[in-house]
Amino acid sequence: MKLPAFLSRVRLPGAARANTPEPVIAPAPVEAPPARSRTERLSQWLALGANIGVLLGLIILIVEVRQNAALSRAAMEQQKNDFLAEIELYIAKPEISDAWIKSIRHPEDLTEPEMRTMDGILVALMLQWDHRFQMEAAGLASREEARQHVLNSAPYYFGSRFAKNWWSLQASGWEGTPMMEVASPIVDGVDDTFLATYLDSMRLHPIEPPVEAAPSVQDATQ
Repeated sequence: MKLPAFLSRVRLPGAARANTPEPVIAPAPVEAPPARSRTERLSQWLALGANIGVLLGLIILIVEVRQNAALSRAAMEQQKNDFLAEIELYIAKPEISDAWIKSIRHPEDLTEPEMRTMDGILVALMLQWDHRFQMEAAGLASREEARQHVLNSAPYYFGSRFAKNWWSLQASGWEGTPMMEVASPIVDGVDDTFLATYLDSMRLHPIEPPVEAAPSVQDATQ
């Protein structure tokens, strides 16, 4: 018996097991995801189409809201202008314009009926201003636009001693409103001679005939 064969017989059992290769475990096969059915694909397309439809609907709604706001603004602007035109046409009536001019030139001579006429005119103007502030509250105009409107029109209605005195009597009824916050500083700063000066500036003086030049000495001798 050869020595190597003998030694192989007397080897420890553990040594034999240590040299035995471990079995290789193959990974479990990955199952492919099940194919989507035709119904599932159709449902996904329908959901996508519905989302797109909702988005388009929101865009159309936003456009319509903006158009309606623009139309409402235009309508209220026209109403404001119509209101102011009515005030001007009322003042232009001969019997009313007499009281209006007297309140500018000679406010001390106003009769009580004439003062009541002026009271109605100025109340109407304040309501016209308030209409502008209502546009601001509705989001159809800014505070600066309302202020600019008051700034432009205030001198032509409150540029007299009578009108400014009348304004001071209204403060208690409008306290805490945008009317007093915006309009009061503007009216207080109006010159009380503005309307008298404005009327004077509209008056045209008659055109004087041109002055003929005196004849020269040479022309006189001829």
